[in-house]
Amino acid sequence: MENELDNDIVTVSKLQIALRSSARSLQSELSELTLKADTETIEGLSQLLEASAQVLLNYSESWTHVLGRSHTIPSREEAEIVFNKLSLEERSKFSAETLTNVGGEIRQQAVVEPDPTEGPAAYIVVTLLVGTADDRPLFAQLDSAQAVQEVLKKLASMRTDYLMVFELLWSPQVESDTLTEAELATEYADLVAISRNQVGD
Repeated sequence: MENELDNDIVTVSKLQIALRSSARSLQSELSELTLKADTETIEGLSQLLEASAQVLLNYSESWTHVLGRSHTIPSREEAEIVFNKLSLEERSKFSAETLTNVGGEIRQQAVVEPDPTEGPAAYIVVTLLVGTADDRPLFAQLDSAQAVQEVLKKLASMRTDYLMVFELLWSPQVESDTLTEAELATEYADLVAISRNQVGD
């Protein structure tokens, strides 16, 4: 039987969670993780994935919506194209990207003051983009808090040798920025409300 690590198959997964904006310290925690992360090495990316998943687990009471997609792709070249497309799609939704750490290069920009005519901040959306050596999708459709918890725990315990690429994105990136209910409905229309009827430990 061929080992998953020896073939060209890649699984690309996107896990996107919306949280109530009352989870304000989440943004500073994610910023701190990103600034400290060694994104030039798989070991550093693995540590960032584990820490990001754990932070999200800590804020489970604030989760409101989720989107989970995981697909196997037959070649690494095609997987790279798919992953980069997903990354660009998510970044294009940002009103301002004030912090990035890609390939060990940290970029910080001045914070853009929110438009006072916008509605009140309602949500924070966190996106985990992951490429792994798995031959099967990491998860199916997600709609319950329990399912989201299980996926985050799975990502937090991902074997380093299976991880190929990881990006952590969140919007808005700073506490003074806003993501209104209308913006969530427009920019993140595919998100579904999280069912709370079977929350795990």
